[in-house]
Amino acid sequence: MSLFVGGWSKFRVIEEEDLKVFNEAVGMLKGVDYEPLIVATQVVAGTNFKFICNATSVTNPPQNYLAEIIVFKPLPCDGHNATITSINIIK
Repeated sequence: MSLFVGGWSKFRVIEEEDLKVFNEAVGMLKGVDYEPLIVATQVVAGTNFKFICNATSVTNPPQNYLAEIIVFKPLPCDGHNATITSINIIK
């Protein structure tokens, strides 16, 4: 596989460690339920995760759509949790 510095990996199936990062960042969100489907990563001073998710609003009636959630996970030595940097609806 050929990658360039700072580039995103190809999308792949979500693994257990990816899911831990996702839940750490997204777990406290209210109003929309997100189910991650696939993920790509980008190594920076830490790791960016690009999750493609099924999203369902908790409205009546519920709205279903695809969403892209970018999460930044700092290096372990920084001692910070994963944080969401953006959420975008995929149209």
